[in-house]
Amino acid sequence: MHQVPPALRGARVIDPDQVCDATAVLADATGIDRTAGLLDALGDAKRLSIVLALRHAGDLCVSDLALAVGMSDSAVSHALRLLRAHGMVSAHRQGRLVRYRVTGELTGRLLDVVSEVVVGDVSLHAHAAGNGEPD
Repeated sequence: MHQVPPALRGARVIDPDQVCDATAVLADATGIDRTAGLLDALGDAKRLSIVLALRHAGDLCVSDLALAVGMSDSAVSHALRLLRAHGMVSAHRQGRLVRYRVTGELTGRLLDVVSEVVVGDVSLHAHAAGNGEPD
């Protein structure tokens, strides 16, 4: 059964099987909107830098992130609020500090792909000390 919407059934279609496949792939409009928002959030170089730093260096507080990515504390806090709203990072308290980490399976998978191109094989100090790979 073809997935062409009823309102478009009279439209000129060259390859109904491909239209059916394309329509089926795009059926989860909510998931597409959510993913587009996530990609939009990653589309800013500073926000991408923040999540890459968190992905590879592990949990960091705002001031350490600000130093690492070359932003002010307030700009990093603002970016983190947006990233949290998209479910890409979470915060946890460690004593008096609030540390941030990357969350979400899709975020992790996207960062893995981006890291292959942007980060490559970098020797990391925190991991050399036995801290392990961040969750």
